[in-house]
Amino acid sequence: MAKKKKVEGEIIDTKAIEEKALNYLKTFIEDSERISQYLADNDKEPCWDGHLYLYDGEGKSKEHLQGRVPIQVKGTVVERFKTKKWKFKLERADLQAYLHEPTFFIVCQIKKNSKERKLFYRELLPCTVQKLLKDMGKKESRQTLFHLLPTDLKEFEDKLLVFMNNSRKMLSFANSDPMTMEDVIKDGIRNFSFVSPVKPSDRIQLMNYLSTHDTYLYANISKKPYIDFPIANGPMRFTFKRQEYCDVRIGDRVFYHGFTNEIKDGFMYVTVGGILTMIIPLEEKDRVNASVKIKTDSKYLKESIHEAEFVLALDKHKVLSFGDVDIKLGVNDNNLVEDLHEKLLCWKDLQMVLDKMHVTKPFDLTAITPNQIHLINILIEALVEGKRVKFRKPDNTILLFEIANVKLLSWCIVDKNGECAIGDFFDGAIKISYLYQGKERINASIYSYLQNDNLWSKIDNVDYKGLLPSAIKSVDENAHCLELLNLDVLAMLSAADTLETEDPKKRSTLLEECYKLNDWLLKNDLEGDRLMVHKCNKMQIIKRQRAFDENEVSEMSQILENDEISNIYKVGFCLLLENKDGFNNYYNQLTDDEKQMLKKYPIWRYAKDFGKQSN
Repeated sequence: MAKKKKVEGEIIDTKAIEEKALNYLKTFIEDSERISQYLADNDKEPCWDGHLYLYDGEGKSKEHLQGRVPIQVKGTVVERFKTKKWKFKLERADLQAYLHEPTFFIVCQIKKNSKERKLFYRELLPCTVQKLLKDMGKKESRQTLFHLLPTDLKEFEDKLLVFMNNSRKMLSFANSDPMTMEDVIKDGIRNFSFVSPVKPSDRIQLMNYLSTHDTYLYANISKKPYIDFPIANGPMRFTFKRQEYCDVRIGDRVFYHGFTNEIKDGFMYVTVGGILTMIIPLEEKDRVNASVKIKTDSKYLKESIHEAEFVLALDKHKVLSFGDVDIKLGVNDNNLVEDLHEKLLCWKDLQMVLDKMHVTKPFDLTAITPNQIHLINILIEALVEGKRVKFRKPDNTILLFEIANVKLLSWCIVDKNGECAIGDFFDGAIKISYLYQGKERINASIYSYLQNDNLWSKIDNVDYKGLLPSAIKSVDENAHCLELLNLDVLAMLSAADTLETEDPKKRSTLLEECYKLNDWLLKNDLEGDRLMVHKCNKMQIIKRQRAFDENEVSEMSQILENDEISNIYKVGFCLLLENKDGFNNYYNQLTDDEKQMLKKYPIWRYAKDFGKQSN
């Protein structure tokens, strides 16, 4: 008598459903030259419906037999097919049996009142069963995720072969936990291995398989016998990525010195400079569907210019060369070409402005505001084309322009017609002077102006090449400028502290140039106590750059032992050496005025280590 069950008022003939499922599977595999089915229609086994025998494809006699796979087949009636994240209930008792006899579990969705069918599967290998039983807890059953079975018969044959070989490799570990990758690395690795239906000699197809199929990984451990141990958290899908080094040319111009080659999801992605990607299917029959994507989305000016020149050159020459290999390739996007041609003209003019103003900081095109576009055009006219421009009447001869992520210090002179000449602050066209002791006006180094408003940290167009020549020239004209130059060093140190987290690269450059200026002062400004001032400044510059070496520590220690050195300098060297006892000793001997003066200097930042920051 047929077994039946009642579901929501409807009587379901479960025997008929199972027969439909078995028949559909048999029909699917009946033309296979590698599979023979031994599936019973009225199977009485509690957990299996039989086996699928696998052969090498040369025949179905014993000498060609590769093995057999235990099979369980179930059927279920559905109103409509469910292919994504579909689950089927598995029983604890069955899973416990499958732990020691890995089973390929198949479920057939049978569309109600229809001949349509779809097969789903779950590979119940020991590692999978272990996890399912653990997640099940004390429950007797569990809804488990199943996957749509490939409709390609060869793909199914390969899947069974891989399952069978994984079963053999895992079976002896059914009662033990798989090793984690961390365990494997710690114990040492002889080699890795995996199961694949593809011959290892066919390298491209092997990578194609591994990038499109979930694969279990095994490790042969140095500290253990020659056994392949399953690695936990499988199966996994592989991606292969490598940087190739060769000249990538268009015409006579080398644009890049390498490219990225990545195999992922059955495709080879050849990426040049993050701008051009060739997408090539690894299956030879699909290679006609190879495609090229061009993406020009760099946020920085120089990179955008380079990308635009690359695309326009490719559009012109229509050949991309990788070393000695030429590939015919066009852009085939007239809108992109026209847009880049127009932008490139503007970008190059803007880059010329930045070059004339010594800006090395990457210019962020995405940070330009609508109000700044007019200012950019004015600077292009003034600095690139050499024109006088109509500009709002400036309140000062010296102006600070902010464009995107850079700040530019400039001079501006208005003629009688109200037109402005604009130039780079450091081009030598203007002079800076100050009133010395309320009597004499002295021409100073133009860089001394940057003491104002912490400009050393704010502006991005400092011409560092001119710093030392400007300093020397100012001293040659008037020795009193030495005092200003020392204040320049202190201003640069304060700016470096401001930039410590804000812009480390800019800070590094600033400290290097500060060291050069102070080194010149050490050799040329020896009057009174100023030699000791410059030595202290030298050491605090170094401390901001790196740890002291033995000679530097020795030099400062000798200064502390010299009774002729003023206590205020000794306090500074104790701060640099992190000598708390010495600091307290010398600091307590200072006058109140000396203490207040010391707190104004950049070196006082190191007092926080002694709890003196606000005392």
